Amino acid sequence: MRDATAVVGAALLVFAAVGAVPAAAGAGAATGASGAASASALADTHCTYPMTVTDATGTEVQIDENPDRLAALAPSAAQILWSIGADEETVAMPQDYYLSYLNGTEGKTDVVNDDGSIITEAVVGANPDLVLAPNVVPNETVQALRNSGLTVYKFEAASDLEDVSTKIELYGQLTGNYDRAGQVSARMQGQVQAIRDAVSGEDNPRVFFHLGGGWTAGEDTFVGQIVAAAGGDNIAAGEINTSNGYGSLSNEIVTQKDPEWIVQNGQYGSVPKTPTFNETTAVQEGNVVRVNRNFMTQNGPKNVEALKTIAQALHPEAYEAIDFSAVETPQPATCSTPTPTATATDSGGDATETAGMDGDGTVTATMMDADGTATPTAESEDGAASPAGTTTSGDGPGFGAATALVALLAGALVARRRR
Repeated sequence: MRDATAVVGAALLVFAAVGAVPAAAGAGAATGASGAASASALADTHCTYPMTVTDATGTEVQIDENPDRLAALAPSAAQILWSIGADEETVAMPQDYYLSYLNGTEGKTDVVNDDGSIITEAVVGANPDLVLAPNVVPNETVQALRNSGLTVYKFEAASDLEDVSTKIELYGQLTGNYDRAGQVSARMQGQVQAIRDAVSGEDNPRVFFHLGGGWTAGEDTFVGQIVAAAGGDNIAAGEINTSNGYGSLSNEIVTQKDPEWIVQNGQYGSVPKTPTFNETTAVQEGNVVRVNRNFMTQNGPKNVEALKTIAQALHPEAYEAIDFSAVETPQPATCSTPTPTATATDSGGDATETAGMDGDGTVTATMMDADGTATPTAESEDGAASPAGTTTSGDGPGFGAATALVALLAGALVARRRR
């Protein structure tokens, strides 16, 4: 079973995919807006076709029409597609590769090897209209698929939970499932905020997150942000000097910081069995909480489940006071409808009307994927030249110079095709 190698590979897999703000990806991280700002911008974007969007490789990707056949190249992509109701449209995905929690995956083309590398021939053979490549997919693989004639969109890495909710909306925009995606994103935002509010008045216990193989995560990583949102004080904060925020702590630091809780990534493996860790408050008091590694390290709505697990362990009374059935949910983001704008121009007495577009359609597409590759540097290298946002082309999604009547008819036709 592939899970047999999970313990050995866990650190490498998550190290590669969870490093949301590595030095090599600095351009994308530095220029990206906050998750809240990005979601606000996305709320005014257009989901009409054709659309042109710029992905993490700096490529302008044109999607001519609502894609009926989708390929997900890593588990996080499949998780999101299932959550927004695009499972039946998905024809290719990782099969039985950290995705056993999904139903209805039978019959889909398997696109990964045992080590998570992409089987390009399988992707091409599935004949997808759109290929969705999370940030762990190497640029070389993305280019190879493009050279085969496929339309491929590569996502940025995520640095926090806000980035994840924004990415969910982006998936909806690209695949024509925006209404459902907006609802899923809003529900996630509401639950995350409810947990943050519940634990905000509590004393934060000292936490060591055990990624596996002795690795841990600093505060400026996606995993570190989940620990913080759950009301934990990450003992690795300020102690990890690697470019991507992941590394190991010395025995001296562990002794000095003395974690009160240890969060273990996954159901397999164990807390480091060393004299140093044996003397920590966490081990002495049996304060070890295990999180589902798929929910912790695959960017998607399931991240909330990992967040709940940690928050419930660290702050049981505050957590139990949350009524998730009554959580206030933000207004779901929706696509705006292109509004034709009449613009009179003087060209020999003839008036020309052009159709304009509302909003700029700019969003941050930063998404981590924690289990789709076995190459520790795949994600950080991929982000080197990545722009921070995904921008709708200035030409607009399918509207050029036209009469107001033609623009209105086109808008109606596109609206009919939207989901």
